[in-house]
Amino acid sequence: MKKLLFLGILALSMASCGSSDEDEPTFSYNPIVAPENENQLLDVAYGDDPEQKMDLFLPAGREANVTKVFILIHGGGWFSGDKAAMNNEIIFLRNTFPDYAIANVNYRLATKESLGFPKQINDIQKIVAYLNSKNKEYHLAKQYAMIGVSAGAHLAMLYSYKYNSGNQVKAVCSIVGPADFSDPQYEGNPLFEQGVNYLVGEYSRYNENPSMYNAVSPVKQITPYSPKTLMFYGDQDPLVPSTQGGLIQDKLDLYGVYNEYYQYEGAGHANWTQEQLNDINLKKVNFFTNYFK
Repeated sequence: MKKLLFLGILALSMASCGSSDEDEPTFSYNPIVAPENENQLLDVAYGDDPEQKMDLFLPAGREANVTKVFILIHGGGWFSGDKAAMNNEIIFLRNTFPDYAIANVNYRLATKESLGFPKQINDIQKIVAYLNSKNKEYHLAKQYAMIGVSAGAHLAMLYSYKYNSGNQVKAVCSIVGPADFSDPQYEGNPLFEQGVNYLVGEYSRYNENPSMYNAVSPVKQITPYSPKTLMFYGDQDPLVPSTQGGLIQDKLDLYGVYNEYYQYEGAGHANWTQEQLNDINLKKVNFFTNYFK
């Protein structure tokens, strides 16, 4: 694995719920498909809907059943956002884990008429199924780590804890991901209510539909077989309460699941200092080097 040379210039993509994405670097398409060569496949369709697209970054020298895959899931309050928001994460991973493949995915965005749950989880199931079906053609292993930001972190955790058929997801990283919607700290938060209405419908509070809120809360799905988990949160986040990371950690600890939880002083939902971002990157390198190898 290459030395971590770029921490000073790499910025973690922190897409806040409902915010517009900044311009991000793009990558050229290389049509070579031989496994001994690097290959980039952009806007690969994994379903029939125009939003069901992903970009694949396949390293040189990859091998079926050996080359593992990072799956990146963008944020945006379940109703907005795009995979381009994760382009900085792609740069970071390609420089620090050059022998791993990357799938940077879009999913169907929620509308008032078409809610995020369960269709967005169905999309992640389709993504994993597609990659499984292409493992020999793309020369990949059926082993995955998921990295999500905000609503994308919620989806990454929910899938990994509840829908992870065959335990193919070996590790999950949550960056400011909502995890326990029964947390009373969400009560009366208009930013949360805006997003959650797109996820589950016109239920702005837990007591209005507790069974639905529990079904979409990753912390409620944790078992002794849940994948190892890495979590980053800010203590001044106006959207995701600072209590969320501790609630996940307590449940993972209860079931004996390895986890790392880091909360950053003064950090919000998207405004993080360069020092904090560098520290996050260092901790990701250590975690994935040890637990996704």
